[in-house]
Amino acid sequence: MAVTLGGGAFGVVRATVSSGERASYFPITPTRVLDTRNTTEVTNGTLRLTVEGSVNVVGEAGSRTVVPTDATAVAVNLTVTGGRKNGNYGYVTAFPCTSDADLAPNASSLNFENGVDIANALNVTTSSNGSICLYVYGTADLIVDIAGYYADHDHDDRYYTKAQTDTALSDKADTTDLHQPVIPTSARTLDSTGNVGFHTSIAIGLDGNPIISYHDGTNRDLKVAACTNPTCTNATTITAIDTTGIVGYDTSIAIGTNGNPIISYLDATNGDLKVAACTNPTCTTSTITTIDS
Repeated sequence: MAVTLGGGAFGVVRATVSSGERASYFPITPTRVLDTRNTTEVTNGTLRLTVEGSVNVVGEAGSRTVVPTDATAVAVNLTVTGGRKNGNYGYVTAFPCTSDADLAPNASSLNFENGVDIANALNVTTSSNGSICLYVYGTADLIVDIAGYYADHDHDDRYYTKAQTDTALSDKADTTDLHQPVIPTSARTLDSTGNVGFHTSIAIGLDGNPIISYHDGTNRDLKVAACTNPTCTNATTITAIDTTGIVGYDTSIAIGTNGNPIISYLDATNGDLKVAACTNPTCTTSTITTIDS
């Protein structure tokens, strides 16, 4: 529902919104489409004005499209000049119509006094043939300027229209693939020497590459695999960090503020909590400390 206040008058009109759609406003450069001072003033009657499609523009030769034919309402500035009341009243009612014989609603869009020019901004729903009607009670010259229009659309303004999305998808040869889940096509073996890969923990280094701590079950060591690319498909640097006793259970790895990994783990031989602080990003060397014995 659009409500407009202005010029001492009150106008209420409805912009049609069909199911699944909603109206959006499209401003235009104000364009004059009616000025009865150049023709004949209106007296106690209705003037139908076509506003959609190709229309005559005041001051221009020929016609052009100001408002598209799919519009549902127009934003106009309606001016009464040289008005003369009929008895005690003088007003104009703007409403959608298909013929100037359509009955005007019992409401006013603009009230005028004798000889006083007055204007009001209105949103007026258009009819099926792209028209609005202006009913005058009294006598007046009418001026109508269109400032914008409303049109229904079926999308969220934050994103692309449904039509744009459908077109983009239809133009892709692999549209079907867009709807398929992403499934890894292969897995890379990083370390295949003995029974390895127990108690793993992974972190992402400052270079964007993963680094993994894990337990070597065959040699009972703590080991680290430093990947050389973000997907860990290229060769990795594998280093045995702690080989004293049965170590490397329950590993946990993180990246320090200096960019070097630090790993906590269980020394099962001594029942101790230990930490290996790597001295470089790929952890080829480290300083090992028993934290709690």
